[in-house]
Amino acid sequence: MNLKPVLLVALLASLVLLAACAKPATWVGVTPGEMVVCERLAVRIDGAWSRLEGTQQPKHDIWTSEGMPLDQLHFYAGLAEGEAFVVVKDRPADKPIPRFRKDMQAQDVVEMYEAFASRDGSVFKLEKLAPARFADESGFRFEFSRVRKGDEVRTRGVAYGAIHRGELFLMVYEAPRIHYFAKHLPQVEAIAQSARPREKG
Repeated sequence: MNLKPVLLVALLASLVLLAACAKPATWVGVTPGEMVVCERLAVRIDGAWSRLEGTQQPKHDIWTSEGMPLDQLHFYAGLAEGEAFVVVKDRPADKPIPRFRKDMQAQDVVEMYEAFASRDGSVFKLEKLAPARFADESGFRFEFSRVRKGDEVRTRGVAYGAIHRGELFLMVYEAPRIHYFAKHLPQVEAIAQSARPREKG
């Protein structure tokens, strides 16, 4: 008996089953009011936002108001020592992912984010860094600009961050410089002011 066709059919059937079981990422509307992001950060929402579900990134949430890539609101909630902004497998040894250290200062976190945001060849520029209250801590706020590698779009961004009990909480908003960034900035600032950490369950 020739086992090759049988094995091939079994392999194809397994792939089909895996594809059927995989949950696709979908956009879901965010209800105005209080919401807990990644089970670790409570924020208050006043406006129309959607969040991406099914990404398998437990400490990273992505929201948008206009739709990607017109604007993006990222939450990184509760990054522990040695963790990166996103979970990436099989990263080449010569291109390490920047990882969080609990003894980082504000400038160190900005540099960590810059390395992450420019990893695809995009051009990142820090515009401003200053102390700011975030997540019940004396944190920091920074503004930046970026030229995206994929489409050469010039964007502006603002981020709030703080290290709370040895974990990093960071919220980053980015949108094209023309129109979209300024349009939603007041809402983003209000969300940042409302942010409160939640302890591990």
